[in-house]
This record gives sequence, structure tokens and C-alpha cells, in this order.
Amino acid sequence: MVGFLIGATVLLTAIFGIIQLLFLWSCQGAVETAAHFAARKFAINARADYRKARTAALAEAASLCRHRIGGNLQSAALTSLDIARDGNNAPAASSASASASTLPSAAAPGEAYKIRLTHGVELIVPWVDRVLYSIAPVPKTQIGGKYYLLLNATRWATVE
Repeated sequence: MVGFLIGATVLLTAIFGIIQLLFLWSCQGAVETAAHFAARKFAINARADYRKARTAALAEAASLCRHRIGGNLQSAALTSLDIARDGNNAPAASSASASASTLPSAAAPGEAYKIRLTHGVELIVPWVDRVLYSIAPVPKTQIGGKYYLLLNATRWATVE
């Protein structure tokens, strides 16, 4: 009887683990898609106004991440967008700490930008959320009693 209980617990944990990993796999696809559309939105609008293009790209990414399966307003608040010119490690004045005077007013046509989207995905499967949170080799955060993994996607965009 004890063997059955231990075996059932292990089997149930394995099944829940597989379900959580499938959710994470689908969420990574949604983050990749959101990064693609955000980069596209930025590339189209950056020539006219850099600040508005950056804002529109972040809004596009947050909207797509919120409307994905399992997405909600709270997880969309964990969405950030880093934009770096020509792939330099330093952001192209796109972080929140950058002052308005350091942001360019418009991007030149043909300039390449590296756009990195980070989105927090909530671990929702019981039992497995704490285990996966503790062993996951990615950036993570805990807000309240909820566990989030921060998934990343990077795209290159050339200003049109």
C-alpha cells in the first residue's frame, strides 16, 4: 500500500511536470512571436519618431503576451523591451533610467537594432511550480505567492 502511494505521488508529479513544461514551451513560442511583431513595429515607426516607435513596440509586445493562452494583465506587467543600436551591449537609451535628452529623436534608415523582449510567465501547475522555480537556470522572480520565469526572445530589426 505504501509503495502504491509513493508510486502514485511520483507518477502524478511527473505528469504535472510534463504539463508545466508544455505550458512553458507554448509560452516561449508566444514570446518569440511577440518579439517578432514588436521588432517589426519598431522598424516601421523608428524612422519617424524613436520614442513613439519604442513605446508602440512595447505596447505591441505586452498586448500579444497578455492575449496569449494563459496570459493575463499581471504577467503582461512583467514584459520589458531592451533596444540596442548595432548590437552593442549598452542599450540605445531604451532603459527606464535613460533621460529624455539622451534618446534619439529619429533613427536613420538602414540602422540595425537588437530588440530583446523579456516576459514573465507564471508557473501555474501545483507542486511543480516550486520545484521548477528552484531548479530553472533562467532569470526568475516571485511576486506574492506566485512564481514567474522570465523568458527571453531576441530579434534584429533594420529601420525602414
